[in-house]
Amino acid sequence: MALRRTGRLQCIDLGKPLHSKTDERGRMPRAHLGTERSVGAPLTVTAVSVKLGIPPSTLRTWERRYGLGPSDRRTGEHRRYVDSDVARLARMVELVRRGVTPANAAAIARNWSESDEAPDSLPPHCVHDLVTTTRNATPKALRECLAAAISTEGLVHTWSRLVSPALDRLRGDARGELPGSAPSIQLNAAFLEVLGSIAKQRPRRKNPLASIAILTDTMHELAAHVVGVALMWYGIDARVVTTGRIGMENGPDRFRAHIENRPIELAIVMGTDADCEVLIRVIAQDSEVDVLLVGADAPPVVDARVMRVRTPAACVEEVLAMLAPGVDLTEIGG
Repeated sequence: MALRRTGRLQCIDLGKPLHSKTDERGRMPRAHLGTERSVGAPLTVTAVSVKLGIPPSTLRTWERRYGLGPSDRRTGEHRRYVDSDVARLARMVELVRRGVTPANAAAIARNWSESDEAPDSLPPHCVHDLVTTTRNATPKALRECLAAAISTEGLVHTWSRLVSPALDRLRGDARGELPGSAPSIQLNAAFLEVLGSIAKQRPRRKNPLASIAILTDTMHELAAHVVGVALMWYGIDARVVTTGRIGMENGPDRFRAHIENRPIELAIVMGTDADCEVLIRVIAQDSEVDVLLVGADAPPVVDARVMRVRTPAACVEEVLAMLAPGVDLTEIGG
């Protein structure tokens, strides 16, 4: 899996490109998917290849790489694909054709059954699609939808263009929410779980390129995790530290305790209230750590060691320019 740059910070690839025959426009052939559910004899690799419109070599690659092989394994005979195997492969073909990377499509297909609704796992095209999916889909289907969006749109842009506006729309619904049903919390939890999965798959480095802390208030906490996961993929060691008052401890106290045990090169600050402004001034005055302030509505602090960017995407780009100028934006960890 790799972050790639296409004119701007954008994508996290969840797998390698598919090695298979393509049509004259460079796309994978469309699967011939039917709605009928007939139960027939197990099929050979060649028969499945014809049925789905993909080469036999692709089927063997998917079996070897992703575990999507035939389940009919009789001793002394060629292995055969049963109906459920073919259905999962058809699901994977459809996802890949729609732009989901092979590794992520395989993860969805392995956990998919023919009773699942296909549209829930496809990338949302707009904020309205994501809001609708959040209100109606199962938690598993919502996570798959978000993973598919990240595969096609990129982590940071999925957050900025889809998830963040969808959360605002759900929270701002004047009709209110039924007690015990909170779509905004469900979307928040699903996205955080997908973020955690992506973070676990990042390339491991013996020595990080730099260490940073992302200091955030409650309102910007999920955005801070987005920035942190993106930077970790580039080899930056990041930690998210909340700045709100908890008991007798406030943000400046927590920052001092953090850098005492973990030296950092940069503090990213995400917040809008007066406490955030106090924190920035404390960092600038009491430490030698530079500050990168994120958000158009961030406090108007003027200091030679305080830099400012407007968006999470700009934040990631600026941090990489400062701390990892030679990083390969095409193949992370290579």
